[in-house]
Amino acid sequence: MHYPYPMPNSRELILVRHGQSTANAEGIWQGQLDFPLSDEGRRQAGQAGTALSRERLDGLYASPLSRAFETASIIRSSSGFRGEVVAVEGLSERGGGILEGYTWAEQERRNPALAEKFLAIPEEDRWALVGAETDEEVIARFEEAISSIVTRQPTGSRIVVVSHGGVMRAYLRELFGEEVLPDAQRAANASITRMRWDDAGPHLLELAVTAHLTEDPGFTNME
Repeated sequence: MHYPYPMPNSRELILVRHGQSTANAEGIWQGQLDFPLSDEGRRQAGQAGTALSRERLDGLYASPLSRAFETASIIRSSSGFRGEVVAVEGLSERGGGILEGYTWAEQERRNPALAEKFLAIPEEDRWALVGAETDEEVIARFEEAISSIVTRQPTGSRIVVVSHGGVMRAYLRELFGEEVLPDAQRAANASITRMRWDDAGPHLLELAVTAHLTEDPGFTNME
């Protein structure tokens, strides 16, 4: 459900995962390593911006990692947004510890015992095993970043936030339950998730929609 204007006494938050990066294309776990967008990622970012050009946008924020900040910059250009892209450190991807910079196949070859244990233990225990940021750490900084963004924008605003699959998944599951992006699911590159933020808190409107990228509508409306 798309709203032509923000609802009274609320703000609409549009979460966009960055477009495909060169590491995404090769199956490399990026974490906080800085990989640029691929050509496909730039195309995806342009499509997301074109989709958002039909709406009034009041703020545009992004992780400072280049794959997210470049996605936001392309969205700015293709949507016609006249403001600046504001980098917010707390929107960065999960620090991935020893997972960063390798494909999973490489991890299995480098340390098969660790790879086997990683898959055998509960998800919340895996991150400490590999020296990555825990969900608790990720959610705390991401929530702080989103709260600062929401409160700096006036009531009635529509705000675009460009971030990363891992941190967005942790944040959305914390807010709306484990049925959101279950198992190993991530929001697709350049997908759009919508939330309404009012005095009662956040409400999930759309989850990881990709209709602007392909004929596949992605996940369904939540309201």
